Amino acid sequence: MAYYKIILGYILVLLIPVSAYCQTASAIFKSDHSFQVSVNYIAQHSNYNNNVAIYKLPAEKAYNIKISFENDTVFTQKNIHLIDQGLTHIYEVTKEAIQLKKVIPTSSYLNPDNQLTIAYIENSSLISEVNKKDSVKAKDTAYVVPFDSYYKLEDYNGRIGCPFPLKIEEASKLRGFILAETLEESKLEKAKITIQEMDSACVLIDQIKELTLLFEYEETRLDFIQFIRPYAFDIDNYEKLYPVFDYDNSKDELKLLYRKKEK
Repeated sequence: MAYYKIILGYILVLLIPVSAYCQTASAIFKSDHSFQVSVNYIAQHSNYNNNVAIYKLPAEKAYNIKISFENDTVFTQKNIHLIDQGLTHIYEVTKEAIQLKKVIPTSSYLNPDNQLTIAYIENSSLISEVNKKDSVKAKDTAYVVPFDSYYKLEDYNGRIGCPFPLKIEEASKLRGFILAETLEESKLEKAKITIQEMDSACVLIDQIKELTLLFEYEETRLDFIQFIRPYAFDIDNYEKLYPVFDYDNSKDELKLLYRKKEK
């Protein structure tokens, strides 16, 4: 009996770090050129490497990724979406693009010896140039726009989730893709796939409202709004979405989804 307890204890010790590790997602970037990764405009490491793994990234969120190449002014940038916890997302990086190549369970991924592996830095002393420029302004206001350049929405001074919203023709094209499907589930799946395949999806709340109304059922509408939340431009305009719902519990979920995080 004592022997089995020892074995069981050993197994539990082995499982604990794997379980904790799988509560978040990982992103791996590989290239033929040495590079540095910035996530949401915060540099994740100071040296350059051609194989970088970033773990402990909260899942089901969008991240702005900037890849800066060593001894080169060229950089590539893209918004990515980590779809679920416990998964590793592998990207191929060139000087022209960041492309998702594979998604696998984190527990089955083996880090190669030449890989730089780092935990996600959400707030760091490695402050990006954008934050350095805004450091004085940050003392005067509770919110600083995290983008060096971005679309200016008239009469809006709230939080901004992404820099440049879809143009009218792009939004119309997305609307057409959704309307081309007849079944509610097919419409939702088509909308999600199309948005995920965009290089840098960014959607105004007014555009989100128009797209949401293409779905018939309140449950589907809520599902779509939950999905598209990381791609919202004018986050604090979320109250404009209330009219698409009839039930108070749906509006409450919407409020929880978009409300400001407590410090």
